[in-house]
Amino acid sequence: MKQPIRLFGIGLLTAGIIMLGVYFITNGSTQTADSLSDKELVALVEDKGYHVLTNSEYVAVSVDEAKTTAAKNEEQPETKAKSTEEDSKNKEENDKPKSDQDSKKDEGQKEEKDKQKKDEKKEKDKKTYTLKIEEGKPSSDISEKLEKNGIIDEASKFNDYLEDNDYSKKVQLGEFKVSSDMSLYEIAEAITR
Repeated sequence: MKQPIRLFGIGLLTAGIIMLGVYFITNGSTQTADSLSDKELVALVEDKGYHVLTNSEYVAVSVDEAKTTAAKNEEQPETKAKSTEEDSKNKEENDKPKSDQDSKKDEGQKEEKDKQKKDEKKEKDKKTYTLKIEEGKPSSDISEKLEKNGIIDEASKFNDYLEDNDYSKKVQLGEFKVSSDMSLYEIAEAITR
């Protein structure tokens, strides 16, 4: 038993000496990023296929990109606005023969009906759910459950909200009534009490 242990120790010592020798021999030949000049670093990075930009070039590129996305976003609402304007003009032309007083009464009644319909839709669309939180359940599971039951639109957004605002560590065990008309804040407050 002594012999194998002794040979194992000698092997470790030999391997250590070899590694130490290689370390000292190759240490002088390697260059670190600190020892290279800026021009050498740029050349090295460009050789690898990357592009190097100065701060001013980067700002110019990001400003151009922001302008193009803003232009695209502006074009879409304009087309929608044009179509809604045309629809409203057509409706006005159809309603012109009525007298002003009648049209005002009709508009008032229409607005009231629209409000009532919206309120009814909200009440119909409003979903309530009793969320049961058990021990050891991560906040991602809770988010997925709420999304499946139509309480929230995206589980990932709610999960990010919980983590960003430190609610994920404060989730309590129990049953909680939540509804689809509650904001992320209200749901988070409800399940953390």
